Amino acid sequence: MVNILVPTDLSELSKASVQYAVKIANKLGGTLTLLHVMNMVPPTRTAMRQRLKALEKELVQTAQEDLETFAHSLSKQVKFPEPIRCRVAVSASSFTDAVRKEARKQHTGLIVMGTHGASGLKKVVLGSNTTTLISASAVPVLAVPEGAAFKGFRNMIYATDMRHLDKELKMLVSYVEKFNTTIHLVHIASSGRQAVAAEEKLEEAAARSEYKKIVTIVLVDTNLDIALDQYIENSKADVLAMFTHGLSFYEKLFNRSLTRRMAFHVKIPLLAFKQ
Repeated sequence: MVNILVPTDLSELSKASVQYAVKIANKLGGTLTLLHVMNMVPPTRTAMRQRLKALEKELVQTAQEDLETFAHSLSKQVKFPEPIRCRVAVSASSFTDAVRKEARKQHTGLIVMGTHGASGLKKVVLGSNTTTLISASAVPVLAVPEGAAFKGFRNMIYATDMRHLDKELKMLVSYVEKFNTTIHLVHIASSGRQAVAAEEKLEEAAARSEYKKIVTIVLVDTNLDIALDQYIENSKADVLAMFTHGLSFYEKLFNRSLTRRMAFHVKIPLLAFKQ
């Protein structure tokens, strides 16, 4: 059982992430909390603060009603888990702070959020709210690209640098074993010599795991983004999992020179863990 938190701006585009979260919650037997965050700039003068406080109460009430209407419209399309909570958070600090606070309050095990207008995984990772939340959240974040439809987690790619392989694999299994997911342990080596050593490490880790639906893949390529992109496409993966390690891996993977004209056109969700 897992409590799932879904930040939403109540737009049509955000419905995809809510529907995704609903189906995960129904499968895992968890609860669902919809969160709408309204950022408000704190005023400096006392009189203005008093006026804003009254306005804030009115805005929260309106937003709460809008959120409940949003949830009701979605309930006609998907079966919501019980219980479902609809909450509005007013934040004078940041979106990330509001989400983290609500996650602690609800004992959240997974945050699911949409990526509006994402043209692929590159924009998912580099989107400001998503990137900030992934780097700051102690709770795993599932970033769902626009238009993604939940079809289960039949194939998950776990792109690993092998630094904490056993620990990370165990954590992944706890999220996907009920989906009977095949986990693809993927490491990208820069040379054939590195590939031989990496393959041995991956196979040993898979053998130590109690979860048996694991395949190991070592790709030899100096272009991480291209190699991973091609493997995702060829394997028909449903989700890509990564551990951030302070986002260094993301930076290495995605922050390429624009002159290379390489785009990452992956249309699958990203499950990100902060290590």
